[in-house]
Amino acid sequence: MGLLWAACGLPKREKVEMRRKRRRGQSIVELAVGLMALIPIVLVVFDLAVIVIGVQINDSTCREAARVAASGDPKDAQDRAGAVVARANQRAAGMLSNFVLKTVTTNVTSDLTQLAKYGGPVQGTILIETEVDIKPFVVQFAYSGHSPLTFRSRQSFPFTYVFPNTSTSTSGS
Repeated sequence: MGLLWAACGLPKREKVEMRRKRRRGQSIVELAVGLMALIPIVLVVFDLAVIVIGVQINDSTCREAARVAASGDPKDAQDRAGAVVARANQRAAGMLSNFVLKTVTTNVTSDLTQLAKYGGPVQGTILIETEVDIKPFVVQFAYSGHSPLTFRSRQSFPFTYVFPNTSTSTSGS
């Protein structure tokens, strides 16, 4: 072994130091390449998590708007659902924004004009559709190339409402 070291012309200690420096340089290069691969993966996972959370919040907002819209007079369903969506917009910030109430459809089984005058029960369903815009960092380029990504949710909720009698009865005495 000693002959091999002597043939190279370097003392034993210097060759050991060169090997250590090469290992350090190799480790730095591996770290740099690993980070170049890891950072985009972490960004994509973060974006996908934001998208999933945004879709769930939109679905929850739509469900809550349908429930609240069905809790009173069917004529005021649009206003009650709009209040729920406005509250969702106040809470959302950053990547989640612009919750929009697209449609409020009331399917009623009775004639509302007669019920509004003489009163009585009415049944039906409220159909609500909401939309949310999500602005991710990276996923938009892989998916479609435009931002924001738009997701919709549709929920229906049954309602029962009793109109009060508003007719004036004149009884002669």
